[in-house]
Amino acid sequence: MFTTISPSVHYFGSLVALLTTGNPDGTTNITPISSAWSLGDHYVLGLSSHHQGYRNLIRTKEVVLNLPEDSMAPAIERISMTTGSEPVPAVKAGDYRTAHDKWALAGWDPMPGVEVAPNRIAQCPVHIEAALVNSWCLEDDLHAVQVRVQQVHVRDDLALDPSRVDVRTWQPMFYTFRHYFGKGSHLGQNVRAEQKLTAQTSGPSGRRG
Repeated sequence: MFTTISPSVHYFGSLVALLTTGNPDGTTNITPISSAWSLGDHYVLGLSSHHQGYRNLIRTKEVVLNLPEDSMAPAIERISMTTGSEPVPAVKAGDYRTAHDKWALAGWDPMPGVEVAPNRIAQCPVHIEAALVNSWCLEDDLHAVQVRVQQVHVRDDLALDPSRVDVRTWQPMFYTFRHYFGKGSHLGQNVRAEQKLTAQTSGPSGRRG
């Protein structure tokens, strides 16, 4: 049996990304999103034109996708209802507040980009520097933005070698119906997986995680 529902959001579960983009005054804005998916060396980002991050990305054509690990959820929530825009856009009025320094509010440290101008978030274990390719308006203020990866930086403990990330160490964060979740138990692997795991090695230090 199935029940027909009308959910207010459709976040059945996707990876959290923290976009850093360049503000007009030269500072770096932070935009948390959970609408991002990759295909080859491209990412498609779901953004609202009310986001300062969207306006920055369209103007500068540069962005960093900072991928947080699961322990960063409290810091993300501290900036989740803030905006870099002033005044607060009418569509966000009453719920959001302007934050001129999201870095201090979250307790994060900036580090320079390599191929792009926006700063990276030092506390994030993965930084994906990317450049704008295209943007499409889906409806009203919703846009699909295509970017192409320029460089990928990972924390040393995540790198198995120059081309692979250790999936046992990487602890990504997912957003599901406005809740934050970490990585669950290892359930198996695709035949094409480069790193082969067994039940005994599916989590850090042999722990299932």
